[in-house]
Amino acid sequence: MKWKSIEIKSRDGAVVYHGPMNELPIKEEYMLEKSMELYQEPEPCVIYRTHIAKKLYLDIYDSLAKRLQKGEYACCDDLCEYFSHIELDTKNAVVHFQKK
Repeated sequence: MKWKSIEIKSRDGAVVYHGPMNELPIKEEYMLEKSMELYQEPEPCVIYRTHIAKKLYLDIYDSLAKRLQKGEYACCDDLCEYFSHIELDTKNAVVHFQKK
């Protein structure tokens, strides 16, 4: 799958993140929590980390794809079940897919 680029902006227009969706930084506590939940492993290997990250990215993508038409923005607060696991300040921010 070729990942889409996204842009996350704060309400004042400052860019919080710009780049491929699969490079969003994930909180370490989420990685450890999901590793224990899925694999009963307190120190996840790269394979487990990759699986956990890909699952989160796909969940974000699916949620955004359902909400966004070209050029529209979605509020990160409405998707906090996903964006709360991202290591960025997305409170009161908006996200959209970048044009190709």
